Amino acid sequence: MVDPACPLGVDGAQPPPSDKREISTGLSAPLHLPHARTRSRTDHRRRSGPRRIPPPAATPSTPYERDIGRWVVLSLTGIPLLMAAVVLAAAAPLLLAWWWRRKTRTGWLSALRPLAAVLACQMLAITALFLWVNNSYGFYTSWSDLFGVRTERATIQNNGVDGNNGPPRQVRPGAGRIQVLTIPGRSPANLRKVLVWLPPDYGQPQFQKTAFPVLMVLPGQPSTPEAMFRHYDFGKVATTEINSGRIKPFIAVFPPLMTNPPRDTECTNIPGGPQAYTWLSSTVPDAVRRQLRAQLGPWSLAGWSTGAFCSAKLMLTQPKDFQAAVSLGGYFTPIIDRTTGDLFHGDAAARRRNSPLWLYHQHGLQGRKLLLICGRQDKESWPPNQQMLGASRGDRGVSFLDFPTGGHNYRNYRRYLPDALQWLDHVHVAQ
Repeated sequence: MVDPACPLGVDGAQPPPSDKREISTGLSAPLHLPHARTRSRTDHRRRSGPRRIPPPAATPSTPYERDIGRWVVLSLTGIPLLMAAVVLAAAAPLLLAWWWRRKTRTGWLSALRPLAAVLACQMLAITALFLWVNNSYGFYTSWSDLFGVRTERATIQNNGVDGNNGPPRQVRPGAGRIQVLTIPGRSPANLRKVLVWLPPDYGQPQFQKTAFPVLMVLPGQPSTPEAMFRHYDFGKVATTEINSGRIKPFIAVFPPLMTNPPRDTECTNIPGGPQAYTWLSSTVPDAVRRQLRAQLGPWSLAGWSTGAFCSAKLMLTQPKDFQAAVSLGGYFTPIIDRTTGDLFHGDAAARRRNSPLWLYHQHGLQGRKLLLICGRQDKESWPPNQQMLGASRGDRGVSFLDFPTGGHNYRNYRRYLPDALQWLDHVHVAQ
């Protein structure tokens, strides 16, 4: 018997209003849509074409940020700081060599000084390399972003017409737990582990015949389910939201995104290669339904970075199986580079069929719901999110949450996990 209070979704709108500051996205003005191009990547990467990113909020988040804005040389992403680091890193070995020739003192303390000088040179070189990589990929956009000092908040907005919020349903307090499922692959030796988070109600006697709604959570590339669960502090956040009565109990499934590591498949069935799409769309759901008391469907999806791309693609290609998707710093066209290899073997039509942006243009949401969460300073994810927002302008099925500061890293996005869970809990679609 299925508990009618369990489905993950009840109304199609935003979570209840709060005292959070609302951030305007300026959708009334034309969006500047970038053109796609071939790009390189790093961990949890995303590439984009020519970027035209709107300026961040005029009001800095903290007084410290105001000082940084006044003294450009102190800006984490400023050219003066990068140049100073490069010059110091290049000059330090020369200064060390000059100093080494002049040193005449002896003793154990003097012997430690060269070691300290060498370490200082290495630290300067590492600092210069960090600043260059960070400027290229935008992982951290300010000192407050780097050290986790942020106070601003954003709220979910609808890309069509605003709706009314329904009251949250109260649930009983409890605590969740972790379980690991073993799912066989195409051969007996190819076993994969899937991380599962179970709500407190799951193990209680009165719910022994209850089937719970399911949220499938997909990590970035080349990350792991364990890393995503830990970085987003998922267990604590989900338990807190359930105990507070803001959402109803649900099962969270964290499958690995890489079926043939270290290759990035972009969750695609590759001809003659890994069948990553089948793994996520049918193998994992079938195994979860066999081993757990999970609702048959439709499920919900959430993903970070590459996992966000896969979440959007799964929902748009299988609307009967998936009812809603949350994109955390995602993108919407498949990427081909040295880490993916030749995914489509030159088949342009196959590449289009694996693009969430193209799928949306062709079929729309088909009654499903999509939430885009992205930072305006996320240089890798903000341009493709602008593209999707522009394509879906006026669509009530698309909601968005954009925050003004911060780059493409876990710390900036995990603070909006409660908003995402509440949004999913209020989603209601036709079965």
